[in-house]
Amino acid sequence: MDEFRKPYEYEEEKRGVILLFVIMLISVDIFLTLSYTVQVYGILKHIPTLGIGFMVIGILFILFILFTAITCYKLKKNMVTIAKTYLIVRAVFTICSLLIVFFNSFSNESMIGNGTKQYRTVNELIFTVLLAPLAYDLVFSIAWYLYFLKSKRCKELVNRPTNI
Repeated sequence: MDEFRKPYEYEEEKRGVILLFVIMLISVDIFLTLSYTVQVYGILKHIPTLGIGFMVIGILFILFILFTAITCYKLKKNMVTIAKTYLIVRAVFTICSLLIVFFNSFSNESMIGNGTKQYRTVNELIFTVLLAPLAYDLVFSIAWYLYFLKSKRCKELVNRPTNI
């Protein structure tokens, strides 16, 4: 008899904006995390404990990205809490990675010049290596955090009864 239910009896699971978040996690954030992890490992590898430690943190963070993406895709009741926690951890991980990469690049005098792998000015180095990625990270994290905080859809998910 379930196949003859009236249209208003179906509960539609709307995933629009949340699906965009999941896609961004899988397509952008995993790539960025992998990139930062490899760069920072390359900088810290002369101190084996720090290099390997950061590599482990990067791998654990990638697993957390996947866990967050799966939880959000399945619209679990705890999705909002996990997503907000992820955004805070993401901001901390990315800012730490950016600062390590920036200070390594800034202390390297050969980064400024007219060569193919050089920045023309110190300001170009600061903007390209620190400010632009930092702005992207902060805008992404704050905008999504506000979405998960203020969205009616997310409030409905949090307040819905659990199916036992």
